[in-house]
Amino acid sequence: MSATVVRSIAVHAPATDVFDAFTRVSDLLSWLCEGALVGLRPGGNWAVGFTDLRGMTEATVLGKIVEYERGSRLVVGEISVEPREGEALTGIRLELTFADSAGGCLVTVRQDVPESGPAYDRYRGEAGEGWETSLADLKRWLEGPRDRRFQIEAGLPEM
Repeated sequence: MSATVVRSIAVHAPATDVFDAFTRVSDLLSWLCEGALVGLRPGGNWAVGFTDLRGMTEATVLGKIVEYERGSRLVVGEISVEPREGEALTGIRLELTFADSAGGCLVTVRQDVPESGPAYDRYRGEAGEGWETSLADLKRWLEGPRDRRFQIEAGLPEM
């Protein structure tokens, strides 16, 4: 049995751009996370990594793309969430839909989280708020100047 977290937001961007924001590594790095890997094919990896302000890993999320239709739908299954502290979670499913609407797109996130104990309950509670924040970041990035985020690593050899 699982419980579902659902969040939506309207953005002034074409559905294909919104889809790409979830499937292009450079886009994901610009608005969502600090590390990403996407193999855009059924069975391909969809992974994102989050860090804190000190650069320490907060969590790693890894799943398999189940199906997709560019500009319409992305389904990621077999998701595991591995936080820096606490219990790793498995069996999570993510479905994103992108619907053209007047002047843009309505993006809906549906995340199914198993009812498998306190760690899953805690995660489900955090996921709703997390998606609200992330979707607001997505909207700002898609509607504003699409600046690329990047970090300069200390200690790299000088050329």
